[in-house]
Amino acid sequence: MKYKYLAEWVNNYKNLNIIVKEIKRFEDQFAIFFQKESQFLQINLSSEDSFCFFTESRKLPFLPDKRLMIFNNHLSKAKLEKIDISEKDRIIMLEFSKVDIYNQKQNYLLIIELINRFQNLILTKSDNVIIDCWKKISFAENKQRQILPGAKYMIPDSEYKNIMEEIHFPIAFDSNLKIIENSQKEDNYNQINLFFKHLYYDGILKRRNEKQKQKQINHFEKQIRKKLKKLKKLEIELADAEEENIWKQKAELLKSSFDKIKKGMNSIKLKNYFLDGFPEIEIDLFSEKNAQQNINYYFKKYKKGKNCKEIIARQITKTEDEIEIIKREIQKIDEDFIIEEKSGTEKTKREEIKYKKLKVDGNWEIIIGRTSRENDLLTTRFAKPHDWWFHTRIFRGTHVILRNLAKKELPENLKIICCRLAAYFSKAKKSSNVPVDYTQIRFVRKPKGSPTGYVVYTNQKTLFVDPLSMREASEIIRSL
Repeated sequence: MKYKYLAEWVNNYKNLNIIVKEIKRFEDQFAIFFQKESQFLQINLSSEDSFCFFTESRKLPFLPDKRLMIFNNHLSKAKLEKIDISEKDRIIMLEFSKVDIYNQKQNYLLIIELINRFQNLILTKSDNVIIDCWKKISFAENKQRQILPGAKYMIPDSEYKNIMEEIHFPIAFDSNLKIIENSQKEDNYNQINLFFKHLYYDGILKRRNEKQKQKQINHFEKQIRKKLKKLKKLEIELADAEEENIWKQKAELLKSSFDKIKKGMNSIKLKNYFLDGFPEIEIDLFSEKNAQQNINYYFKKYKKGKNCKEIIARQITKTEDEIEIIKREIQKIDEDFIIEEKSGTEKTKREEIKYKKLKVDGNWEIIIGRTSRENDLLTTRFAKPHDWWFHTRIFRGTHVILRNLAKKELPENLKIICCRLAAYFSKAKKSSNVPVDYTQIRFVRKPKGSPTGYVVYTNQKTLFVDPLSMREASEIIRSL
């Protein structure tokens, strides 16, 4: 981001008097929440462009991060008094003050480096000694300066030239996220904070989602191509297997003419006494094999065709079903990328996301996700290794988690209830005898770069059950 736009934003928020509540993170976005304030400060450290803005938007699921613990310990209940910008580079400085337990005033500086490829958050004391930083950099990585706790903070010595230019409002951005001044577009802005907000949510985030959406589509299309290749191979094998009687006839004909078959022959012509009129048939032979080996080859083909025909047919049906499921996944991708605007106060704990819950007792609790994003958070972040995970085998559905709070053995009745709930909250809701896989969370993982809600698992067992609604499950549990 050009210096002049950042400077304009800082000039609008020079002096403040608001108290920090906590700092949270989502990917490369950081949010500083304030007490008794609906707005929060969003720090965008994306590679596309970096800037800050105040917003009330709850589109992103900001969550606590352990790596921000020291930041929060020092800045929680601290007063944000002033925002300034370096005269040398794109570095914004937030000045905080706080009274410690000894009734002494402590001053802190949160330095936000918005330099392309070197974005960072650095917390220092009033004497510029670094308390903590998001990216830690040693001299081994950067010979000019190190950014480590305990070191003295130094502004980077860069060749960047700070040229103060006038901003010609209204401004807007194009499809390539390039800023346009004196804009004649319908969507243009006369206020820099509002512009930054829309540049991120309607520009950077939207483009990211489109890229991720296309990545998922490409992933599924690759799977479909593999399945189609497998399907073609299976169909050839089935066609081959369906000729089992021909293989048997050829084996019997060769057996009856055993003495005529000599090593080195590529084929032999015989009377086919299995058909009316005994027409002549030419049977291919392996020149390097003797008579018995050729006969055995055709008998083996016959037995394989007889045994495999049914298995191959089942595999073809299964593969066709899998292709259909993947096609439905592609159709559902758009729904997975709709980020709903939340209203009211943001929930700050993972447990406070509105999952469907069913309390069993002090040892067990059933939790059900509602969307692909919730399934991801529930399975990969919220659930513990000893909890149990349930999901329909073939059908698209939600993740059902049975919290194992006391790390006990899985009771049979709860296993059946959870399997039936997983069947109910799936595309097989109106079916019967639905296959449901279940395993412990420690055997469930999410592959890197995989689509939202997608996981792989091992050590699973399968139970065939009929769907059970939440209300019916609640009544059964109460009776227990």
